[in-house]
Amino acid sequence: MKLLRFLLVVAASFGLVSCFEMKSSVVVNKDGSATVEETVLIGAQLAAMMAQGGGQGGPGEQLKGLMLDKESAEKRAKDLGEGVTVKSIEEVKSADGKTGNKVTFAVADIRKLKYKPNTPDDKPEGEKKEGDEMTFTLDGSTLTITNPEADKKKGDGAEKPKKSPEELAAMKGQMAMMKPMLAGMRMTVEVKAAGGIATSDASHQTADTVTYIDIQFDKLMENFDAFAEMMEGMDGMSMSDAAKKFEKVDGMKIEGKKVVKIDLK
Repeated sequence: MKLLRFLLVVAASFGLVSCFEMKSSVVVNKDGSATVEETVLIGAQLAAMMAQGGGQGGPGEQLKGLMLDKESAEKRAKDLGEGVTVKSIEEVKSADGKTGNKVTFAVADIRKLKYKPNTPDDKPEGEKKEGDEMTFTLDGSTLTITNPEADKKKGDGAEKPKKSPEELAAMKGQMAMMKPMLAGMRMTVEVKAAGGIATSDASHQTADTVTYIDIQFDKLMENFDAFAEMMEGMDGMSMSDAAKKFEKVDGMKIEGKKVVKIDLK
């Protein structure tokens, strides 16, 4: 959930972060090859604010770090695992006017991919933790995805005291102010089967896609209780906890299973 926390920090820092989208797709072929597609789109107002800078190490600078150039994309390819190379970097524009870039990585063998969504570096080289990446195995046509983050709790696990009526009222006022900041903001992480899915035990799937995270802030902001719980509890919740708590919340999909199986067509 680190990426979600980062996006909310950016929203608060910029004040007007509307129309910001991130989408990460791992597309798996039946022969074991794959591609990883990472797309970042931002609205014109945010682009202008980023162009003005954001301070050394500030959210503006970190946000720029998500827009990979050739050098940073090649570095990320090495981090993603053996046999991963940069296939293409292209500028993209959405129908509603957002602009950004899409980086596509070629994966020779899905079993060697170690994947987690791109996030700004927050630790010096040599201090980064390993072992929290999604890993993949392929046995015949059965793809197995293991996500160690699913059952990892954050923080000290201490239960936070319930807010008073006055605090809840203040939070509702803050939500009204934040609503325009988060308009159009969306984060998606998914695994796709290039030839389609025969069966899967995933919690959220379509004919060819298993969704790990899909948060549409426009929809989520309509539900005060859910949004307040997310803001208050995300530092202490595992993905499994969040999946259960927000299971029926419109605009929020989270895969809580540590291991998911997909039978590829």
